[in-house]
Amino acid sequence: MQLIDRALSILTILSNEAEGLSLSEIAVKADISNSAAHRILTSLKDNSFVIQAVDTKKYRLGYKLLTLTRNVSKVNNFTVASDPFMRELSKIINKTVTLCVLESDNVICIHFINTLETSMFWVRTGVAMPPHATSAGKCILAYTPFERVKEIYQRNSEKLTEHTVTNFDEFVEELKLVKINGFAKSDEELQVGVQGVACPIFDCNDNVVGSISFTALKKENFLTEENINLLKEYAKKISNEISGNKTN
Repeated sequence: MQLIDRALSILTILSNEAEGLSLSEIAVKADISNSAAHRILTSLKDNSFVIQAVDTKKYRLGYKLLTLTRNVSKVNNFTVASDPFMRELSKIINKTVTLCVLESDNVICIHFINTLETSMFWVRTGVAMPPHATSAGKCILAYTPFERVKEIYQRNSEKLTEHTVTNFDEFVEELKLVKINGFAKSDEELQVGVQGVACPIFDCNDNVVGSISFTALKKENFLTEENINLLKEYAKKISNEISGNKTN
């Protein structure tokens, strides 16, 4: 942990020095030895988090950090664009509406609009869910390259309930139907008694960047054609918003 703390400290120090700092200057500011600073800076440089000027030998922040902040900005822009539509839909159907993305092998909730309806598990920002057992995950995986889907499924296909699909061929056939129907369902696959439905959200290049979904108790029979069509409508509104195609 000390090594991580020191590395983060050095990055913070360099963030305030546009012209960069020498090895000894960094060591003094970080209150560590020159040799310790050199080891950390070498690792950070090898990973493109810092760069070193050829002439002055001074270190400054690398462009890799711009990639990290750019991705954060993308998420923020996504949630800001989606929020008013999610609120409107949640008010209409009186259900919690969730915005999810695929991150590594998991589906991550990046935004949600909650309701007073608390008869099922609560979704929270940052919650990671298995994609094979969720409507949000299946919705995104349906538009993911086959080999990537296979990798994810092989690493994460645990049988969570008696309804969870654990046969890869069956799962692939289900994903094909998702693309045909325009939505994905989870029928007690993550939690007994709970159903979910999700629709894809597309960017300006027709790439799926996430999904919008809601859940309901199975006994409510809430996954009607009318409610699914509503979800489709709002997924399209969000897609149009983030792609700049606001006229269609």
